[in-house]
Amino acid sequence: MVSLEDIELKALENDVPIMDPEGLDFMIDQLKEHHATSLLEIGTAVGYSASMMVTQVDHLCIDSIERDHNRFLEAKKNVEALGLEESIHLFEADALEFNNDDLTFAPYDCLFIDAAKAQYQKFFEKYIGLVKEDGFVIVDNLDFHGMIYDIPHIKNRNTRALVRKIKRFKDWIFNNDAYEVTYYGVGDGICIITRKD
Repeated sequence: MVSLEDIELKALENDVPIMDPEGLDFMIDQLKEHHATSLLEIGTAVGYSASMMVTQVDHLCIDSIERDHNRFLEAKKNVEALGLEESIHLFEADALEFNNDDLTFAPYDCLFIDAAKAQYQKFFEKYIGLVKEDGFVIVDNLDFHGMIYDIPHIKNRNTRALVRKIKRFKDWIFNNDAYEVTYYGVGDGICIITRKD
């Protein structure tokens, strides 16, 4: 019998990026507050955050897209072991090439972006149309371990390029007149995006 704690521990042992507990609790609270019943997750990893969300939020159904084959298989195994396959539908695909018509639970109360950080803007633009008018978007890892505030001192060139892309997305969304953006310093930096009336 697999538990959520087992999945969390195994992910941490294998360096699988899972959502920070504080960030996940915050997100679950937001879903409850908005009475969300449908969510699209970009970046399943091993299914930990999706499983936590559907077990904590009443009537929540999640479509989740994962590109990495091994993580997808692990997520499938975990979701089935927890008996959550009716509430969580998993898709193995590159989210940028995915056919949106294949999704089950659209339109969504919430879009959750927690995948390849360099592609945040592309994910947002591809999937925002599936979010209900009064829905919201949650984006995680916007501080990238605090590095976003000290880009010139990042030694690794690839990391520096990635953090610049995260900052570019952050600047783009905060300056976008169509959206209201609220930043929360929980976990690794989360923002909630809603459409302006």
